[in-house]
Amino acid sequence: MKFVLVAGASGYLGRHVIAELKQKGYRVRALVRQRDVLWKRGETLAPAVGAIVDEIAVGDLTQPASLKGVCRNVQVVISCAGLPRIPVSSDASPVSHEHLDYHGNRNLLIDAIQTGGVDKFVFVSHYQAHLDSRMPIVEAKNHFMEDLQKSVMTSYTVRPHLFFSELLPFLYLAKKGRVWLPETPQKFNPIHGRDVAEACVKGILAKEKEQDLGGPVTHDFERWNPKFIRVSWAVWSAGVWGFFRNNRRKFIAFSNLLSLRWDWPLHTEKENS
Repeated sequence: MKFVLVAGASGYLGRHVIAELKQKGYRVRALVRQRDVLWKRGETLAPAVGAIVDEIAVGDLTQPASLKGVCRNVQVVISCAGLPRIPVSSDASPVSHEHLDYHGNRNLLIDAIQTGGVDKFVFVSHYQAHLDSRMPIVEAKNHFMEDLQKSVMTSYTVRPHLFFSELLPFLYLAKKGRVWLPETPQKFNPIHGRDVAEACVKGILAKEKEQDLGGPVTHDFERWNPKFIRVSWAVWSAGVWGFFRNNRRKFIAFSNLLSLRWDWPLHTEKENS
């Protein structure tokens, strides 16, 4: 049996994809930059998967030479690789969305085509409706999707909404009993990484080209918690900065979260299957 190669294997979604693949009986090769991270739990309780993968390949998507051989004896590539939409760390990344989300995935696609024998490339993108097309992550992923669709490779694209784990910044405020929000309506349709992983694995055999994914329920903040306070953007910005001024990591995460547009229609896997 050939391998399924998982790129971005040490990330939140990559770990769930590995767990789902193993549950379904696939042989898994994990592509990571550091081997030892797979034996530790990921952020937001993503599972440790070092003990269940069949092979580990060490390489850097932004360095094409390091990818030599990673697609050998691989039937399907699933790429969860990319910088997070909402950073969970204040540490500056040495790469940009353009370098990793576009060029990194493109380097992997080129290697898969040149190696031969790879039947499908499954790519995790983003749900388009709620993101500004000028955002670097959107430009980079769209750029790669154009290349993927023009290539000779059969592909499947998964477009998830926000993960539940990406809503954690609101809990930092909720612990204080109040959550301050801009005046614009806020609705969200979050989904768990396990559900997105299941869709990725189903994509191996899917006849469709892409799938939008959201959770089972569209939420709004008022129903979620009555202690939300509507304020102007100016007041909101000042208040949030004051609350997070001693924790830059949480401020960056919360600011990125609220920069998204939230008027999402409900898209669930069942509706699109």
